[in-house]
Amino acid sequence: MNPNFKKLAKNYEELGLKALRGLIGKESVYDAKTVAEGAPYGKGVKSALDFVAKLGKDYGFAVDTCEGYATELSFGEDDGPLIGVYAHADVVPVSGKWDHKPFAADIVGEGKDAMIIGRGATDDKGPLIASLMAMKLLKDNGLIKGFRVRLVAGGDEERGSSCLAHYFHKLNKPDSDYGFTPDAEFPLIYAEKGIHHALASGKVDLKPIIAMDGGVVANAVCDRIVVTLPADKKLKDQLTASGVPFDLAEAGNIMIVTFTGKSAHGSTPQLGINAAANAFRALGEIYKNETMKKLATIIADPNGKSFGGYCYSEGFKEAGDTSFNYGIIKYNEGNLRITVDYRYGEKANPDEALAALSKATGLEVKVNSALKPLYFDPKHPLITTLMKSYKHMTLRLFDKPMAIGGGTYAKEAKNCVAYGASFKGHEGNIHSPNEYLYIEDFNKLIPILADAIYSLGQLKK
Repeated sequence: MNPNFKKLAKNYEELGLKALRGLIGKESVYDAKTVAEGAPYGKGVKSALDFVAKLGKDYGFAVDTCEGYATELSFGEDDGPLIGVYAHADVVPVSGKWDHKPFAADIVGEGKDAMIIGRGATDDKGPLIASLMAMKLLKDNGLIKGFRVRLVAGGDEERGSSCLAHYFHKLNKPDSDYGFTPDAEFPLIYAEKGIHHALASGKVDLKPIIAMDGGVVANAVCDRIVVTLPADKKLKDQLTASGVPFDLAEAGNIMIVTFTGKSAHGSTPQLGINAAANAFRALGEIYKNETMKKLATIIADPNGKSFGGYCYSEGFKEAGDTSFNYGIIKYNEGNLRITVDYRYGEKANPDEALAALSKATGLEVKVNSALKPLYFDPKHPLITTLMKSYKHMTLRLFDKPMAIGGGTYAKEAKNCVAYGASFKGHEGNIHSPNEYLYIEDFNKLIPILADAIYSLGQLKK
């Protein structure tokens, strides 16, 4: 039977909150202007990683600053399993209107409503410090026996996780036997789709279109595209008859037509309406252009069935379908460029799928980045142990592990899944103004994570 971690954690709540306020106070946003040797992400991120290193040293952990890419805190015996916890100290830039200073770590409200406000409170400084308090609890009470635990605080998760790439592939740090990242939501994520970001480009005949410009980012459905065409008196009536939403403005010998759709995240394009598909469908019919018609069909298809790129992966259940999102579309002087956000399960063949897309569109498809799927059998000891710990500590006995179309920090480390740390309904305004973390939730995290680390440490290597 595991120790009473809820009781033991009471002794670490005040210390943890003080440490969290200190870490939130570090403006750990990537700053190219202050990048230097030992500070690959700038002085702000370095100050946060140094802060974690000092806490680790003060608490009696072995500390490795990892050339400024991450801070590693470790403790325990080498002969047992290595338990890894991966969190990050960097944050996204501040934007929007805040009611409190984003790096002041103000505490507002009382009792169950008390919360700490600040950039990174939930993503991911709160979970990072809770993990550190969990490790300190275990160390202080002599509970790290027969295993070793390390906490790795990365400095570049928000820009692509080069921190863990350096940690594992440049510093050659060993893989954990079991690990988790508290950088998502509870209970845990046992499956994540693979993600390929690619660019489809080439010469095409889209006459009479002069130019097209649509979309903002690759991982969101294009909800607005501006199309430049020669002046055509019939076009307005023809577009109205097509039924697609549009606005039209005349400017001398040209017409500017803005087609609209509905935005959605790139992992769920079926929830949106691609404005470029609307544009190609309407204009393809009006101008009898078969290329436009084919592009309309492909772009409107969220799963790749229209060109043979579809695959269903049983392990992903509701997230098992492949997805294709075409986020940014540009056309000028006969050159078409379309970004492709392709997500797939463990049974899919991304090379074959993208080759099929290339053949169907007549465009060259070049992969810019690729992350393989993450998948654990729900009966794997890592999953069953973490779920048992979560249910025991929260009494949420009917919660089930999740499969998602997105990606987490867990993809960057072997034998690792996303485990918390947000509770349902308390997502914390991540990446938005007034990011927050309920103090009660922070206090709950410490015993949950302590139980999880301890329980994983009892598994065989």
